[in-house]
Amino acid sequence: MGVVTVSAHLRELASEQPGERLLPVLPALSGLLPGGLRRGCVIAVERPGLLCVTLAAGASAAGEWCAVVGMPQLGVRAAADVGVDVDRLLLVPDPGSRWPQVVAALLEGCELVLLRPPARPSAQVTRRLAAHARRSGGALVVAGGWEGANLWLRVTCSQWVGIGTGHGRLRGRRVQVIAGGRGSGARPRVQWWWLPGPDGAVAVAEPSAAGRAAAGRAAAVGAEDAGLAAIGPG
Repeated sequence: MGVVTVSAHLRELASEQPGERLLPVLPALSGLLPGGLRRGCVIAVERPGLLCVTLAAGASAAGEWCAVVGMPQLGVRAAADVGVDVDRLLLVPDPGSRWPQVVAALLEGCELVLLRPPARPSAQVTRRLAAHARRSGGALVVAGGWEGANLWLRVTCSQWVGIGTGHGRLRGRRVQVIAGGRGSGARPRVQWWWLPGPDGAVAVAEPSAAGRAAAGRAAAVGAEDAGLAAIGPG
């Protein structure tokens, strides 16, 4: 069965309600993404990793179909731990040279597509896929640079916890995440998360004193770089 045929079938199975314009996100993300992810938008994340996958978890847990393109190292167990329903997750590890066509087809059948482009896409490709996302109503989450992204997210501070004075077990990671974008989302928003937490899940976290100091320096840099031209200009 071809990708286009599969996409059409998935669209028939999708649970979208008429007039619904937001995809749900995990409760921990609501401080940065109040209400959820807007359908038809492009979200750029600084690099591939658990942050990208976390954006799909809310929609997936709500029964929506999601796809991952160009991420052969994706940890399916880690994705399941943060809330992704792996039974409703399509994996395309190597989409080949026709990856824009693959992504366009998947946007027809999936509510959210995670993409790591094999190379920095041309302006023509970014415009075409952004237009396709708007028409189909699917959200496109991109790991890396994406000209004209509606929203961007980046990790500015990261702290693994559990290690004492040279011994101990890693229990989780606290991260400071900054989100910004265009239009009404242009003002950067900041939140600390467990990513992952001691149980593997994502949750709101409180930074340590050292983390606050490091975060203050990182936030200052982030504010100066709020446009993030390499990720998605505001």
